[in-house]
Amino acid sequence: MDKVAWGQIVIAGWPVLSVLLIASIVTLAVIIERWKTFAKITLGADAFMNSVRTAADTAKVIAWCEKSDQPLAEITRVVFKTTGDRDDKERVLQRAIQRAVQSLDKGISVLGTVASVAPFVGLLGTVIGIIRSFRAVSSTSSGGASAVALGIAEALVGTAAGLVVAIPALLAYNYFVNRIRRLTQEWELAGGELIDLSLLKGR
Repeated sequence: MDKVAWGQIVIAGWPVLSVLLIASIVTLAVIIERWKTFAKITLGADAFMNSVRTAADTAKVIAWCEKSDQPLAEITRVVFKTTGDRDDKERVLQRAIQRAVQSLDKGISVLGTVASVAPFVGLLGTVIGIIRSFRAVSSTSSGGASAVALGIAEALVGTAAGLVVAIPALLAYNYFVNRIRRLTQEWELAGGELIDLSLLKGR
């Protein structure tokens, strides 16, 4: 009996549930891809800055950074390879940080969109289901409260499905946005000292 009821629910709400299913697949794919990308960032600013401070000269720092795929190493390489005064290096630093942030930000807006839209899609399915259930009750003489309750219960599955999709997307979105914010602050704080060290070691 339960299998038949759930089958009817899925069939009745399939137009909306299919949209939520696609959104959940996209959300999962983005979370996994971004998680792998952020997991590759293993270079801590403190340990890295100590290495730069103790480096013998600019060439050694650049050679070490060119062997690394870490964003902070790339930022350091750009700063140390740039010739000119402090203003020139600061402009290059900001562009390097923006490029790093842009590469990390790919796909994260999709999570925010899903988190915002999925509950409304589920609510749309619920509204359609309630309208359908009341129409069925009014067109038959054997309706009653039990038929209305069953129809509403079936309709609420749309809202539940929307929340199931939206909540993980929102949590992942907030996590990645906060991670980018912390990394950006870390790189900006390290950037000022990198400029000082590059000017000092370049003399």
